[in-house]
Amino acid sequence: MPFRPLSAGILFFALATVSASAQQSPAQQDTRAQTPAAVAVTPPPPPDEVGFTEKAKRWADDHQLMKRLNGDVDGWYPRFGGMTRGGGFAFGPGYRTHWHDVLVDLSVGMSTKTYKAADVKVRWLQALDDRFELWTSYRYEDFPQEDYFGPGPTSLKSNRTSYDFDGNQVRALGLFKPVPWLHLGTELGYIAPDIGEGSDRNYPSIEQIFSEAQAPGLNEQPGYLETTFFTDIDYRDQPGRPRSGGFYHLAMGFWNDRTFERYDFKRFDANLSQFVPLDAAKRHVLMGRVGLAYTNNTAGSRVPFYFLPYVGGVDTIRAFHEFRFRDENALWMTAEYDLTLTKWVSVATFVDAGKVAHDWEDIGLTDLRRGYGFGARIHSDRQTFARIDVGTGGGEGWRLFLKLGSAF
Repeated sequence: MPFRPLSAGILFFALATVSASAQQSPAQQDTRAQTPAAVAVTPPPPPDEVGFTEKAKRWADDHQLMKRLNGDVDGWYPRFGGMTRGGGFAFGPGYRTHWHDVLVDLSVGMSTKTYKAADVKVRWLQALDDRFELWTSYRYEDFPQEDYFGPGPTSLKSNRTSYDFDGNQVRALGLFKPVPWLHLGTELGYIAPDIGEGSDRNYPSIEQIFSEAQAPGLNEQPGYLETTFFTDIDYRDQPGRPRSGGFYHLAMGFWNDRTFERYDFKRFDANLSQFVPLDAAKRHVLMGRVGLAYTNNTAGSRVPFYFLPYVGGVDTIRAFHEFRFRDENALWMTAEYDLTLTKWVSVATFVDAGKVAHDWEDIGLTDLRRGYGFGARIHSDRQTFARIDVGTGGGEGWRLFLKLGSAF
């Protein structure tokens, strides 16, 4: 498993640690007011003796790296992530700029598994004291090694296959914020997926194991017109690294097959997260999370296998591989304890549980898949840059997850 992204996270930690140690009190800085006998002033090292860490810190300060990572300034920025789950660490350049009141954000990325993505986002309008926003976006995806184990909660680990997912998406988003913590949105989009042979040499391609009956949408892929209505309640203290507050997301989507008229479906998603600090400094934090996904297709229609809800992976049950179990309905839960060791490093321990089912009536708290583990996070006060999680307890060994970006 590649560790270059981990090195990048460690670099962030090193840069920030030096920055923290460089902040001195006024008494420390005012050495000129003291007598030579009271204090020995060490002259700064010559330029050729400045260490790598100090040079990197100066470069990061000169180029406003932290502000670029947080989205506080225009211009270039490093893109981390932005792929699908299990696609490996992704890097690439990005550029954001304002043209009058219009914000343009362009970025591309490639992962360690040769996944590729390109995004163009434009905010055309802010009105009503920034309460209303209008966005459009375009996204290209090429994911050559996606995994599919078969449908249902009893799918076999030994049936793991690989497939290629390519897609082009065009979307328009209207967002209304009547109060800062409440977001109401409507999204209209068109997506044209394309499924091909997988390129993972360690596993057979999907068509060698599964048929159209076991993987709907394998032989033919429709173009979709998608309409989604959503509500977000967000009162986290820092969305990029929350230590208190909550985030509740509810969405209802309507997927209309414009090609074959055989893959129409509706999908409901709920994601509820709560963060509870156990001390005034917020060094000790409990996080609880519940996720739910439900799809409904009319008689004669099916849900493509690549759009099915799932459990397994870094955002659901960390004892299992990404997308380990798929079906038309899914439920997952997480409880996590986070301890901040320094300004830049935290450690965590967690318990996960969840399940998938074909029928909505079978979604409940019985027969849950479970897992537990521990992890570490590299972060600033406002943003999580990288997370490492190790999970087990599901009967399929240990799983290691390395991810750039926010925790969830």
